[in-house]
Amino acid sequence: MLSRLPFPLVYVLEALVVVPLLGGFVGVTSFLAADPVASLDLHGKHLPATWEAAVPNHGNFLRGYLISNHPVAFAAVVALLIASGVTLYFIHRAQLAQRSAAQGAQLRLHKIANVCVFAVWGLYGYILIWHLLLGVPAA
Repeated sequence: MLSRLPFPLVYVLEALVVVPLLGGFVGVTSFLAADPVASLDLHGKHLPATWEAAVPNHGNFLRGYLISNHPVAFAAVVALLIASGVTLYFIHRAQLAQRSAAQGAQLRLHKIANVCVFAVWGLYGYILIWHLLLGVPAA
């Protein structure tokens, strides 16, 4: 089905599907790696009072959630992660099918589009790491 999409749309679709994939990854991580705030050794410091759990991150903390308190939200982020991953699998199969059918200049355009999507993945990773996953120091 996706192999019938016109040439650049399958690459644009990949760049768009990466966002929910990364969101699902961060969501699942905020559940699986979270420890209750009461069980953290903060050395007399405190985290925001509204946090139920936290994920230690290189001396800082990210807000976390307990699966027992939010089972539906956990199931939703797991479903989002799985659905995004499966969608990316089919997108890559469509890209391979289009690339194998391409010749000459069209093949070069596929390679350029692939490099552009790789750059978008890198940009998303940069934004995720340096702007969203910095964490909050215990005060």
